[in-house]
Amino acid sequence: MTRLSYAESHSHDPYFNLSFEKYLFENVPDDEVIFYLWQNERTVVCGRNQNIYKECNLTALNKLGGKVARRLSGGGAVFHDLGNLNFSFIARDALYDVDRQLGIIEEALKHMGLNVIRSGRNDLTIGGRKFSGNAFHKANGSNCHHGTIMIDVDPDLIDEVLTVDSGKLESKGVSSVVSRVANLKDFKEDITIDELKKNLFAACLREYDCKNFSSEITIESNMVISSNGRLDWFSDGSMLTMLQSLSENRTFFADNKWIYGRNPAFTNTIERRFNWGSVEICLNVEGDEIKDCKIYSDSLVPEFILTAEGSLPGTKYSPDKIKAAIDKAAAGVDDDVASISEDIKSLF
Repeated sequence: MTRLSYAESHSHDPYFNLSFEKYLFENVPDDEVIFYLWQNERTVVCGRNQNIYKECNLTALNKLGGKVARRLSGGGAVFHDLGNLNFSFIARDALYDVDRQLGIIEEALKHMGLNVIRSGRNDLTIGGRKFSGNAFHKANGSNCHHGTIMIDVDPDLIDEVLTVDSGKLESKGVSSVVSRVANLKDFKEDITIDELKKNLFAACLREYDCKNFSSEITIESNMVISSNGRLDWFSDGSMLTMLQSLSENRTFFADNKWIYGRNPAFTNTIERRFNWGSVEICLNVEGDEIKDCKIYSDSLVPEFILTAEGSLPGTKYSPDKIKAAIDKAAAGVDDDVASISEDIKSLF
């Protein structure tokens, strides 16, 4: 029997909300699906392998008093304010089903009179305009599928703080990120975030056949309720242990080393956009050997990008050697990345 836990954060701190998600991800039981809702205040959240300096107008964001964060999943940069609602589905391999999870979002909105279409590699749209982008992360048998739902986000702020690659916009046939996205309020004027939360929760109950919840706890203003009254796993036997883990996770996500990463000078740079996303390969080459490598990408398979990045230092700077290293990296990840690896190899 599948159990369901519902978590809702009342914090608007992106570093805490990401830390809470990470804790859920690392502790989800084998027979449980966790549905988590959260909101950030004026935050640009970049994908795991992106170059923040290229994706975000940091000067504009600082003037707004906003924050910049990096998540564990791949995909592109997004802007969050309190007109946006974020959702996360967290489950072990056996219960993780992206189609089923997207179906819950679609069903909740259908119940509110909105007809949703899946588009592209990770978008949900209405009337051809995107209101939700999704991204994914997996490790050690646990999976996280999370995304945004734009209800009433300020479009002017999106335009100010995001510096989207023009090639990406051209591929969508639009002139700016604002003309490509939409708020749900554009299609249903009286929609509220509280109403949407209730409909998402109800859609989860129907999908996982849960009639009621019999246990609830509050963790640093965050509510967690569970079907069948099982929250003992949540604190790993000790509330103090759990709070310590959350604190350590928040420190990790707020650390500038994690947010901005390495940005050394490189001797060779190759950049291209493919249908699966963009890639920028930066190499420091001395003689005939690659000494250092950094790969930026909004690919939805961040694990492969990281593995490929780690495979190139120490490799001879020749097409055959580089392609062999990329093949080896592709073989080392669980996902089917054949098309991505072939495209990257075509650059050499």
